[in-house]
Amino acid sequence: MVLGWKQHEFFGAALRTRSTATWSVVVFVLESLVFILIGLSLRGVLHRLGGTDALIAMAPATGAIIAAVILARFAWMYPGTYLPRMLMPKLRVRDPAPPWSVPFVMSWAGLRGVVSLAAALSLPTEFPGRDMILAITFAVILVTVLIQGSTLAPIIRLLMRGDYTVHHHSKLSEAQARARIAAAQFAAIEKASRNEDGTHRHPRLFEQYTYRKGAAARYAEEAETLSSQRIDHYVTVLAAIEAGRSELLRMHRADEIHDSVLQAIEEGLDLEEVNARRHL
Repeated sequence: MVLGWKQHEFFGAALRTRSTATWSVVVFVLESLVFILIGLSLRGVLHRLGGTDALIAMAPATGAIIAAVILARFAWMYPGTYLPRMLMPKLRVRDPAPPWSVPFVMSWAGLRGVVSLAAALSLPTEFPGRDMILAITFAVILVTVLIQGSTLAPIIRLLMRGDYTVHHHSKLSEAQARARIAAAQFAAIEKASRNEDGTHRHPRLFEQYTYRKGAAARYAEEAETLSSQRIDHYVTVLAAIEAGRSELLRMHRADEIHDSVLQAIEEGLDLEEVNARRHL
């Protein structure tokens, strides 16, 4: 828990960038292996059950279990959404109950996959009815992923259109968070760049891409002369990035932004930092 909370300070930008890329590949490989495992296991299960005739005989039980799995999430989401607000007035004031369409979408989004398969496969080989459990688990995964998954977007568009709004929303949007970070970076650049007479050592930092193009061309022609200016430029850039990261972490720890906003913005800051440090 401590490492997860402090990893933004303990780990550098380069390490976070590499780990993000590595884990993306790992997740892709594991998800692919899951479906390969389903395909390899299903053939043996069907053979031991007796083939297509066994599946037809199991159809009523399979349909009942699939219905129970889907309806159980509805039975949990609606009380879980409205009951706490009925019992706790402070929660109801701070976070009013959403319209019925919100828990409906959250209930319909209850897709089953790896966890259900892992639970079924963990049963001992000699467990009574293991093959039947595996076959029904495969059916549940198939129905929820294909039917619920493919219809989720149309249902959201149908139910969430109109005058649906989020009231008393305490989280900042990604655009708002970026605006605050930009303000913090601007303040850091202005402080680091301003001379005693009020002029700027790095006037083109406010037009970043234009300045980088000009600075790169000049440095190629006068590397030794401009070396100190180049280093000073990227040191100032790193100061701005650090100021932005500090503001980002402050907003996250103050519960002003969501985790997804933190990850999206921090990824951009990390890439900027890695690029700046390459020039030092």
